[in-house]
Amino acid sequence: MKSALFSLRLRMLTPGGVTAPEALDAPQNTVELRRDHNNNVHLPGSTVAGSLREHCSHYTELHQTGDLPELFGPAPEPNERRAASPVGVLGTLLRVEKETSTAKRTSIDRKRGAAANTELHHTELLAAGTEFDVVLRWEHPDERLDTFLRALREWRPSIGRGASHGAGKCQVVGLGHRVYDLDNSKDLLDWIGLTSPEDYPTAEPCTSEAPDDRLIDVELRIEDGLHIGAGEPETDSESGKLISQALRRDEDEFLVPGTSLKGVLRSRVEYICRVVGAAACTGGDCGRCRPCRIFGFSGKEAHTRRARIAVHDSTVTDHVAERRQHVAIDRFTGGARPKLLYTDEVVTAGRFRLRIDELEPLDEPEPAGVSNSAATPENRTGTNRLLLEAALTDIHDGLVGIGGRTTAGCGTVSVSDPDWQRPAGMTELAERLREEHV
Repeated sequence: MKSALFSLRLRMLTPGGVTAPEALDAPQNTVELRRDHNNNVHLPGSTVAGSLREHCSHYTELHQTGDLPELFGPAPEPNERRAASPVGVLGTLLRVEKETSTAKRTSIDRKRGAAANTELHHTELLAAGTEFDVVLRWEHPDERLDTFLRALREWRPSIGRGASHGAGKCQVVGLGHRVYDLDNSKDLLDWIGLTSPEDYPTAEPCTSEAPDDRLIDVELRIEDGLHIGAGEPETDSESGKLISQALRRDEDEFLVPGTSLKGVLRSRVEYICRVVGAAACTGGDCGRCRPCRIFGFSGKEAHTRRARIAVHDSTVTDHVAERRQHVAIDRFTGGARPKLLYTDEVVTAGRFRLRIDELEPLDEPEPAGVSNSAATPENRTGTNRLLLEAALTDIHDGLVGIGGRTTAGCGTVSVSDPDWQRPAGMTELAERLREEHV
């Protein structure tokens, strides 16, 4: 009888973490991180197992064949007994802990493409660079061991809340394993002597072998002004006036949240689908239209699916900020209303990047003969990706803005990357959307 132990070291590349939705008493609508009985940040084994199972499903060499069982157990069938998984997560251990931070998030109104009312909330995040050790056990390892080790090295999970805006992205920076032959007296004694996590195989440094998953990575230039509010107005210490501050990551870094960018992209993709006559639901919960398949959906009776893409947060470089005032208008007199002068902090110049990563294949292979396009299947841009490129082109052309006060001279940005080009295949996009071959 043989048993294998694996030690993985996961390093977070972006802030994130597994949250605890049961913490309902948190102040200011804050979603806190999950913690153990010692109040230490905890990474549940179920989160690791689910992500690793999905990752390994893309390796045909790891699939069940003949006498080789499913590594993570078979899917339960009605009226059938459940079977234990040969590969199991023994536990996780926080190794390198950094201070947590709180990020402000809001939802986007899909009809207006702007922030929805009463949806502002706070999310507690682990800092980038936080590391966890993960210990796995494989009962009766077989000839798939080498492929499994390769899959572990290529694993780049997105753990916890907010994967669709780039939160919780990790990579494997350490890997160690040992196969114990329990029929061998020495291995058996070593196995019995495993009493603490320090006795497990040491996670030796390793390089990530995962392929680049970036779909779009372009620089955007602010043309007129960008205002993404930080929530409730704050009182200025000098003038005593209420000022709507722009959202910041640090004192000197203005932040463009991935949630805002993702919401604007989804709103525009839905608009494009409706204009050409393709299906696009209004509630984001049907699960069948292209916007739902790209950006994820939630519905009744646990009918949910996460997005296929992640739109990352971005900070504004070379920024110039100023304060702009505006006043409410009396609709009866046409003049200014008294005591309704507002002051906004606006970023009038600067650049930031739009980065979109692929969490899973964005476009499925198309059936043969589905399109009259002259392009070969290898060179033809997938319809879902072309939709994202079309939405980006509309943003570049100023047809849709980002952030607040887009109807008052804010939110216009353009692509400043010299290598960026308008996507080919735009002329056939409408026909391809109507085909709905997926």
